[in-house]
Amino acid sequence: MDLEFQDHYVLAVIALLWGLCFCRNILESCSTCLRMADGCIDGNLCCVKSCIEFYNTSQLAELVRQTVIVFCFLQPIFYCAIYLLNKSRLVPPASSVVLHNVRINGSSIAYRHGNASHAQAVQVEDWNLVEIDYLFIVLPFATLVSVTSLLWVHCINVRDINASTTWDSQMPESVFFYEAVYYVELWAMNVSFIAACASERSVLEVHYTAMALSCMLTYSISQSKYETEHSVLEHTLSMFVSLCYFSVLVPLWLEMVQTACYVAVALAVVHAAILLVLVSFHSLARGQLPASQILLVRIMCTVAACVTHLSVYATGRNEHC
Repeated sequence: MDLEFQDHYVLAVIALLWGLCFCRNILESCSTCLRMADGCIDGNLCCVKSCIEFYNTSQLAELVRQTVIVFCFLQPIFYCAIYLLNKSRLVPPASSVVLHNVRINGSSIAYRHGNASHAQAVQVEDWNLVEIDYLFIVLPFATLVSVTSLLWVHCINVRDINASTTWDSQMPESVFFYEAVYYVELWAMNVSFIAACASERSVLEVHYTAMALSCMLTYSISQSKYETEHSVLEHTLSMFVSLCYFSVLVPLWLEMVQTACYVAVALAVVHAAILLVLVSFHSLARGQLPASQILLVRIMCTVAACVTHLSVYATGRNEHC
């Protein structure tokens, strides 16, 4: 069975973003980008040097911030644009992931009795091989990136997050709502990376690995709002979570990654780097770091994941495996 992305899915993505585009914050970001970029145009080319000379440091920082907002919000459109561009090529680059589900016949298994041992042929009762289009594993993540970008922009615009805000348990309710959606985004990110780098594995392996990583990542990130108590219970729980990380990540990297495909290996490395940055930085926060720094690290990791997936899909995952 194959799950292939079709043209009518593009219309659904466009319709979704069209509805989200009525958000005033996104419209303001788009207009700000266009207005500020207008000063960078030198003749018919956009020159980086002219941008630096035209704006001061604070204006350039604002241009970068607005550009990141628009980039995050338009993630699903970028994938659809690459999909349509690839279709127009004579030999379009293919990107897909193969997962399987195998069930053996229990009656064909002969359990050993006593000290007797013998080789046995196990019969497969049912098997199902699914080739999934790369878009199906990255579009949920891209859509959630769009939604979370709306939420953190809203938090900044209503002054729930500003330069003096400390990332602690006293954050406003809108920030906690953003946090809840961000946890779902992390789950979608884990699914996309694990499925992309662990092709030829079973569906259940990908599912449970992504769920385990997401649960532990949620715990680590949620603890960033609370100060360290240095209690025995806290140290014991931290050690337990660290052991759980190793128990999930070691089999993932040693057994599940498709080592014959260097794109899969590269995806696994990027995924590991993002997890390391997120867990390390949030573990050091402990209710003392500014909220702006927390958001900056999260957005940088999100952008890194988005750029990686876009690059793989644009060049074709299957071309390098």
